[in-house]
Amino acid sequence: MLLVAAGLQGVAVFRDTPRPRAPHLAAAVPGNVAGWRVRDVPLGANESVRDAVVKTLNYDEVVYREYLRGATVAGVYVAYWGAGKMPTRLVASHTPDRCWTENGWTCLEMRFRQQLALAGRAWQPAEWRKFQPPDGGAPTYVYYWHLVDGRVLDQGGRFNAVPHPLHWWKDAVQQALRGNREQYFIRVTANVPFERFWDDPGFAQVRHGLQSLGLAAAPSAEGTLPR
Repeated sequence: MLLVAAGLQGVAVFRDTPRPRAPHLAAAVPGNVAGWRVRDVPLGANESVRDAVVKTLNYDEVVYREYLRGATVAGVYVAYWGAGKMPTRLVASHTPDRCWTENGWTCLEMRFRQQLALAGRAWQPAEWRKFQPPDGGAPTYVYYWHLVDGRVLDQGGRFNAVPHPLHWWKDAVQQALRGNREQYFIRVTANVPFERFWDDPGFAQVRHGLQSLGLAAAPSAEGTLPR
């Protein structure tokens, strides 16, 4: 076992790590959308909190924007890690299932591997959640995706406040063999059900931007799906 472990670690010596992409998230997540007001959202209430977030998540790039139309508020958060930056299992530990729950939020409903599409092109499956904040206020609706090398990470069809042990070990082996791979974490939140605005022509600009980051499924996986 020691020899195998040493061999796996030695693979990294001969592995080339590609450079991260040039800054691109601000362009992909539009700052101007027809019919919506747009604002950038800080990652914390003050500078010290924001610095702690950056240190913990160790991303290469991040963008967090809110889109407001009347009483509807939709938030789009995207973080990017180039290859060699972060282990998959560490990024996966910062999904709403775990982080929000640890901070007092309650998951009221959950749906797994939700099928979405845009302009007839299927997306990779999304995780859907309905969370209630610690103060018992109005719920927040969530879609999220964790992309690893362009493919959505298999969450195991379960609430992931505790990592799936089989998937955790599978990722550990893949990391040893292939290194830390390129990753995106994409999260869309709303204070109303997504059905109320998802097909809005203005918000379609946001969806097109997210699709450009890798949410579109491979052609072989496409089909006639709901928008």
